[in-house]
Amino acid sequence: MNTNKIKKIPTTEIKEKIKKSKFDVLTNENDFLVKNLKKAG
Repeated sequence: MNTNKIKKIPTTEIKEKIKKSKFDVLTNENDFLVKNLKKAG
């Protein structure tokens, strides 16, 4: 059995999940900043 194939699949999936979660956090922060700017303006 090839262990490289088994190792590659989960890491790519994890990396994709991390990218998506970081993007979600950034969009949430941006929404928060925009709301605050609108209140101040």
